Amino acid sequence: MKFLGKGLALLLLSLAFTTNIVAQANSVGVYSDIETIIKRGELRVAITAVDQPPFYFVDKSGKLTGYDIDLATKMAEELGVKLVISREAPSFNDLVTLVSSGEVDLAVSKLSRTLTRAKMVKFSTPYMTFKQGVLFNRLQLAKVASEGEVRSYVRNYTGTIGVIAKSSYANYAKTNFPQAKIKEYPSWDDAVQALISGEVLSVYRDELEIKKVLTSIPQSSLILKPLYFTDLTDPIAIAVKSDHSQLLYWVNIFLENHQKMTADEILEIYANQ
Repeated sequence: MKFLGKGLALLLLSLAFTTNIVAQANSVGVYSDIETIIKRGELRVAITAVDQPPFYFVDKSGKLTGYDIDLATKMAEELGVKLVISREAPSFNDLVTLVSSGEVDLAVSKLSRTLTRAKMVKFSTPYMTFKQGVLFNRLQLAKVASEGEVRSYVRNYTGTIGVIAKSSYANYAKTNFPQAKIKEYPSWDDAVQALISGEVLSVYRDELEIKKVLTSIPQSSLILKPLYFTDLTDPIAIAVKSDHSQLLYWVNIFLENHQKMTADEILEIYANQ
């Protein structure tokens, strides 16, 4: 009986200690990730410093708009807070650093979900999935492969391929085209200019960006040749801080109720803004 009495006393002491810790935590304002956002009154979302139309860009009236901006705006509205956009990140990889450090709540920025980035943050389910593609300089391609040989040539690609530095495609290129000569450029525009001038044989990115190039250049079919892969995809997702599990759960439910769109649909909706 004495043993039971001592055990009960220890149990009660432990419960009192735990209750006191919880009370202290609440008194200094320790809240869940979503409660913190609501109490702050702001949802902080990061996008890159460089526009990525149609996902985010400054329109003709000077307003920041685009698919990702609309998505982030709806999320803030659902939480009942103001949307605050951060454009500090010079590259996509820098977005991951901002999220992992807690400087922002989310990165909603046409961000590819990769294994390397998943070491630093958690990703939502993809809200869009693109085919990966290669865009060739036709004149340079004709020197190494005929029209019918292009697909087999690409599978053992040894030519030069341009990508954006510090992007998911810089990593994809190393994995999917290990024998290729990879050249990194500061921006997609720089890579495309290198393609047109013949500095590189091809550039590598998602189907949407390749289609944008084709529609922006007059008679592009005469100088450029696109090739899309059915077995290589680019899942686009939202990055969340690793220990913000409740926020990630909420984001996934939000995305389940949000209609997904194809590359062609997005281009059509935001083309004239």
